Parts: sequence; structure tokens; C-alpha cells
Amino acid sequence: MKHPIQLARSELVNISLIELIKLRLPWLIIGLLGGLVASLIVSKYELSLRENIALVFFIPVIAYMSDAIGTQTETIFIRALTDLKFNILTYILREFVVGSVLGSVVGAAAAIGAFFLSSSVDVSYVVGISIFLSMSAATILACLVPIILRYFKKDPAVASGPFTTALQDIVSITIYLGVANSLL
Repeated sequence: MKHPIQLARSELVNISLIELIKLRLPWLIIGLLGGLVASLIVSKYELSLRENIALVFFIPVIAYMSDAIGTQTETIFIRALTDLKFNILTYILREFVVGSVLGSVVGAAAAIGAFFLSSSVDVSYVVGISIFLSMSAATILACLVPIILRYFKKDPAVASGPFTTALQDIVSITIYLGVANSLL
């Protein structure tokens, strides 16, 4: 079998079941390890979370929104990497602006929702700011990870998803709890 990054799209679709599992499992294990690291980060903020239990309610929202925008960015970017010639730095900066604008809109909406769910202006600020920051960061990570994987001759289409999701979860949860710790 060819190295995964050298496989044509049709070959990747037609490789054996065992080869496909071997190709994908290591990245899912990396994703699992990243999830455990994110859990460890949450555990380090146990006292803060106990003092303001409403913060716990929004951890899935923070992680999901970061992962969602990251997946969008990554899918488009990997497609562009395989099909187009373009200035990567310009593209990453453009994605950062897109992530910041979308993060602002979604962060404002999330802050309003957080206020209604928590009845706390402080929690709503933490949620809104955290979504803005984590969505902005996610677009950068979603571009950098495929570039790094490609540099190391790993197939970004196979490896980026689990690896980037785990990394984005770690970053978004760290941002969220860091913002909460700073503002509350």
C-alpha cells in the first residue's frame, strides 16, 4: 500500500477494511487522549466550577462551537490544499477574520442565551467572550494542523479531524475557564 498522503481519492475509498481501520484508528486514539487532557483541564478548575455551577452548563456549547467552525474551516482548507494554488498566509488571515466575525455574532447570541439560562450577567459575559475567542482561535488551528500534518507526510483528510477536534477542545475549554477565572 502507498503512503496515505500519496493515495488518490479513489484509492482511499477502495482500500481494504483493515487498512482503512489502521489508517484511522491512531488519529482517533490521539483524539481520545486530547479529550482526556481537556477533562484534566476541567478538573483543575473544580473549585471555580463549584462556586459557579452555571459555568458547567456551557462547556458543551463552547467546545461544540469551536469544533463546528473548525470543521468548516478545515474541510474547505483541505479541499483547497489538494486542488488549488494560493497564498496560505493570506488564506489563514482571511479565515481568522471570518472566525472573528462569526465568533462575535455567535458569541453575542450565546451570551443572550446564557443570561436567560443562568440569570447571571457575569456568566453571560464569560460565555460570549469565550465563544468569540475560541471560534477565532479554532479557524487558525483548523488551517495550521493540516499544514503541519502534510509537512510530516500524514494525510490531512484522515488525520486532521480527530487531532484538530481534540486540540480545539483543549484550547476552547482552556479559554473558557481562563476567562471565567479572570472575570468571576
